[in-house]
Amino acid sequence: MTVGKINVQAPNFFTEQEQTNKHKSIDVFVLGGDREMTSMPFNDLPKGAIGPLALPLSVEGIADSDTQGHVPRDILINGTRIVIPYWSQPEEKDQLLIFIVRDGIETTLYDITYPNPLNVPFLYFDLTPQHLATDGVVFLYYKIWKGSGGNDDPSPKRQLTIDHTPLLKLLEPVFPHATLWGYLNNLTKPPLTSGATVRISALTTIAAPGDIARIHWRGYSTLNGSGPEVPGTDGVWDKPLSATDIANGFDHVVPYLPHIVSLFDNDSAVVVYQLLRGGRLIAESSKALVKIDQVTPGESGPFGLNQGEREMTAQEKIFRARGTPPEFGVSGIGIFATEISADTVADDFIPKSQLDTGKIIIKLAAFSEQLDGDDCDVWAAVVGQTPVRIAHMVPLGPVIGRPDPFLIELDAAHFPDVPQPAGPTEYIVKVIVYKDSAGTEDPSNEIRIVIDKNPPFGLKFPTPRLTPPVPAAIFTNAPPDSQRTVDEVWLRVAANANLQLEFGVGFANHRLDDELELHLVSGGVDKVVPVGTVPVDGKVLVPSSELRNLPNGRVLAHFFWIDHVGNRSASSTPAPLLTLALALPPVLRKAPLVPATDPDGTNTIYLDDFRATGNIRAIVQRAFIDNLEPGDQVMIYVEDTSDPTNYKELGPVPINDVDVPFTLDYKGFFEDLFGTYEEATEFKIWTEVVRGTDTFPSPELFFWAYLYPSGGVYPELPGDVNPAFALPVVTGASNTPNDLQPGDRDKPGKIEVTLKITEQPLSSTETATFYVAGKYVGEVTPFSDTIKFSYDITAAVMAALPTPSTLAYWTRQKTGIDKNITKSSPETVLVSGKKIDLLAPTIRIRNPLKVQMDCYAMNNAATDWKVAIGVPKDAVNLPQGTVITMNIAAYSDEAGTNLIPGTPDSQPYTILAPGVPDVVGVGSAAIFKLAQPRRGAVAWIKYWYTANIGGVQTSIPIIKKLDTITSSSEYCDRTPVPLT
Repeated sequence: MTVGKINVQAPNFFTEQEQTNKHKSIDVFVLGGDREMTSMPFNDLPKGAIGPLALPLSVEGIADSDTQGHVPRDILINGTRIVIPYWSQPEEKDQLLIFIVRDGIETTLYDITYPNPLNVPFLYFDLTPQHLATDGVVFLYYKIWKGSGGNDDPSPKRQLTIDHTPLLKLLEPVFPHATLWGYLNNLTKPPLTSGATVRISALTTIAAPGDIARIHWRGYSTLNGSGPEVPGTDGVWDKPLSATDIANGFDHVVPYLPHIVSLFDNDSAVVVYQLLRGGRLIAESSKALVKIDQVTPGESGPFGLNQGEREMTAQEKIFRARGTPPEFGVSGIGIFATEISADTVADDFIPKSQLDTGKIIIKLAAFSEQLDGDDCDVWAAVVGQTPVRIAHMVPLGPVIGRPDPFLIELDAAHFPDVPQPAGPTEYIVKVIVYKDSAGTEDPSNEIRIVIDKNPPFGLKFPTPRLTPPVPAAIFTNAPPDSQRTVDEVWLRVAANANLQLEFGVGFANHRLDDELELHLVSGGVDKVVPVGTVPVDGKVLVPSSELRNLPNGRVLAHFFWIDHVGNRSASSTPAPLLTLALALPPVLRKAPLVPATDPDGTNTIYLDDFRATGNIRAIVQRAFIDNLEPGDQVMIYVEDTSDPTNYKELGPVPINDVDVPFTLDYKGFFEDLFGTYEEATEFKIWTEVVRGTDTFPSPELFFWAYLYPSGGVYPELPGDVNPAFALPVVTGASNTPNDLQPGDRDKPGKIEVTLKITEQPLSSTETATFYVAGKYVGEVTPFSDTIKFSYDITAAVMAALPTPSTLAYWTRQKTGIDKNITKSSPETVLVSGKKIDLLAPTIRIRNPLKVQMDCYAMNNAATDWKVAIGVPKDAVNLPQGTVITMNIAAYSDEAGTNLIPGTPDSQPYTILAPGVPDVVGVGSAAIFKLAQPRRGAVAWIKYWYTANIGGVQTSIPIIKKLDTITSSSEYCDRTPVPLT
């Protein structure tokens, strides 16, 4: 997680239905044609609103039961974490904002958008000491914007009380039953098994009734309360204080089980108590130490834990006899112990870093025959003087767990750097190991250590003091003018790539491994130039480029010597070195301007931005660059914030006194940067001024780009047509693909897409939208992945389609984001004209009460058997010259569903001039005889005509009874009708 504010502008587009389905809303949206949103203020909640809905946050280390939220001192020093329960029903692009409110002023601590839902129970965010730096009452809360949309979900506010007031100091607790040597042991009365009594002194000047005294007990496996705690021995007890407790003090008994039982041998406990008021810590005591020994006298155990309570034994007398200094260089009784050593730098010098701790560590390596009771003495002396015992009976501890090497900590005060002679002080150190703490001694080797606390140019006698190093630095290749002016001309000379300086090295106790630290000072700027060791001739080279970060003007030099031990000299007296007159470094005060992301990178860049203009621009604004020089150039960098290796650069190009625009193309630039990402990605852009080999960067502008087109990447990007998309199919009631008949024009139709095998299925996060004749028809968002989807076209839309053809296409996009919309290629749909009600054809009828087709309707039944069908004159729809087709067909049922095979017939006809009747002869003897092949056969005839008028138009078919058999059982041509 990135700490700090992240400026994220998530798209906030919802369909009208999605706005309706949002829940937990405290906002009211008014959606117009442009989908504008009007948010109701939080204080104007509608009736029934219940205020914050998100779960409360918590702060680690502060009890939820503490409603005032008093911040403990360790948290004020070290910080802690805010814990937020992860919300239910997370969505893509949920936005989380965490606020801190102080004196009514709200500040955003974190602003984070999660591209995808997480699978975690809690989210954690640092609450730093800087956040808690100011005393007072603050409130923390957070707010969730689901899907980065318009419904916010605020949490309750958590109060924190911050108080850095220094703690009052309480008297150290005491142990009234401990011995004079500070032990609790088997002779303690009352018995130690009854517990350890801790006495707290009166608190009359600090405490008040109702305050809490909190007592902390910690057990350790050492005698000095250091090292790791003994597991299970710790305890914390709270005691509400009464007026009597405050006036007289009180005792607290630490239970034997489990807090003391494990503290058996060479152990100790540390006690601290605190005073709390209203849950807030106001005072604390110093640590009190008690030693604990549960070994019975006379049995195996460490010697001396209770020595003050018993008379000196014979064994003790042996120890008391350890008083004769060892003869350095001689092996006492002929048996050498193991080796001792010390961490030193060159020539056995103890480094200053160790001396500053106040300790000198001697390392005693493991030896062959070790016992639990082993101890040692340490002897030391200035070389040439009589040894002195500086540590007596140092216990080495149990063999099990004894470190190798064993570290002996010696007080550095035993090793002073003596005033005389002027050089360092050399010591010889030796350790004598006593087996099982008895009288058998084992001397170690001798080691030499050198103590040097005197820095270069320092004086130890008569009193230590520092003197400035001399002489001043000599500038051997200085410019020849009296002011030693270093300008761009001087720097361009190859011989002046370095300042050639010379320093004096003839001071007392100088070593070749001493190091020099040079400081160059100008205009209040003190620049450190590490030099390191200096050759014996005192000559060093300092890169002239070190001058570039200094203000122009007089440059002074001063320096320090640091010896190989780490002692640092005083500063030399600052002396004039040169006069600086360089071109000032460029200062870029603003990131480049990217208008497509305005304001300040909050707008996401989509494919639409490139489709509109072919590219976007970044503008380097000259007004926000200071100290430009002729010849300076400028570059632009764009980098993926999650992958520094994914970046692009443009330039360098000259920059003078005008803004410099950079064209950020899609091809070869953003296409490569965005790559195969399928979600919005954050990028950063910055400017660099190039001057010679130096570069000077601007601040960075962070912005988001979302350049993924639904359906996959294709070569024509950023164009909005993907030729690989399957084409739509439009059908009407006639179910003729992409060919709408007149009879389809007044009925609903359908547009449908079946994706190719190579295409990605349409997912539940995508929407397909259909268009016919350039107009929106409808959209589909599937519940699951699908390769076939469609939408019904209303009859009104079908009726309004233009003839003779129109175009249909479909688009694909991420649901709810009206950007990066990708189209299919257009599909041509043939469109016939609207249905025309042609006048019904007529036949000759002898008897108006007997409407049927019979021999009377024939032109000449005796010869050609053609039925004469009249076409009514229609100057509008059937003008002269119109070609029509007359059709007949015979059926065995009156409904006209059972066609008699072989009976259909069609004949073309051209409409004659006005006033001339139009009669079409259709049929034949064979057709009519098939319709009535035997005596008593019953048939019906259907007749109609068609004409191509903006598409095939059809008259309403007419069905009439057919009768071509006379009463003599003959056909119209007087041929006999078969009996069967």
